[in-house]
Amino acid sequence: MTFVVDEATNEEITLSENGNPVLTYHYSKTVSHPYMHPIYTSNGKIITEGLQEIRQRHLPGLCFSVGEVKDKNGNTSPIKQKVTEIDKEILRKSESSNVFRIVSETTYQVSNAVLINTLQIDVPLIRNDVRILDMKVVLKALSKPIELVEDIGLSYYAVEMEHRKSANADAKIGEAEVNRTVSKWGTLCGIVDNTAIGVAICPYPANGPTQFIAEDVYQGFLLAKTPALTINPHQNRVLSYRVLIYLGDLFTFDVGEYYSH
Repeated sequence: MTFVVDEATNEEITLSENGNPVLTYHYSKTVSHPYMHPIYTSNGKIITEGLQEIRQRHLPGLCFSVGEVKDKNGNTSPIKQKVTEIDKEILRKSESSNVFRIVSETTYQVSNAVLINTLQIDVPLIRNDVRILDMKVVLKALSKPIELVEDIGLSYYAVEMEHRKSANADAKIGEAEVNRTVSKWGTLCGIVDNTAIGVAICPYPANGPTQFIAEDVYQGFLLAKTPALTINPHQNRVLSYRVLIYLGDLFTFDVGEYYSH
């Protein structure tokens, strides 16, 4: 057995590989969006920050946000989950596989409509000290069109790091150059306990143009932001990402090498 689910309750799933912690996936009703925290590097360093306060500015850990909904009058309001269900059968089958899979379905009540977010997270065996997370999001409106706006996409809230820096696929480095730019991928790295670590978010090209929101001065935060979406009934909208958790920095780790595979 390669992967072990240490806990599978109605609130969280904790995953380990060969006795080493990998991540915990939170999906209780008390959170606005399901998220992963802590997530570990190959040498056991935690690279995510969790829920610190009730009204913190960023979503915790590694988290996909459906943004906010716009009504017919142009007003926006935040979306909160109604319930998240986990496919326990897929969990059981994944324990003896070389790729562990988590599939969750989150239902959001949006005014007089319903939005379904099915999230699939694939966790292959660790490779060359790089943890890969392949994520697929499927958004579906059940009865009426839903217009999603604001911060739609996959975000990373970083643990406190020294010498924190963001970068993108266009060789831009630092918050001033990376923030609010469109690129193939974005990364955030720094020093934790004398170890260089980093996280890269690589949206699939089929997602369309992705703008990266990057903060590396006062906090560590990275968001792969998707433009506004209209989700029509019976038409799924799919967004896919590859996330890399690596040891190294902007000059010693090649994000492009793993993104192209």
